[in-house]
Amino acid sequence: MKTIIINSPIMQDKVQKIVEAIESPKFTFVKKEGIKLYFETDAEDVEAACKLVKAEIKSDPIAGAIMFTVKSEEYI
Repeated sequence: MKTIIINSPIMQDKVQKIVEAIESPKFTFVKKEGIKLYFETDAEDVEAACKLVKAEIKSDPIAGAIMFTVKSEEYI
């Protein structure tokens, strides 16, 4: 499993629901640390998965207006 991190200071519950609703590749919420939301994914191409997550969040009428970043990162 690979990890992606979404930095979002607001609407974290909404962001989490949007990401978990993506069917392929699959994203599983791992933990919250401050403004960071950690997800594991079964995607082979993590950078493509990050782009997909960004597009899904931006396509939501409410969440599209929030400031956020999506990146891949290993964590311990």
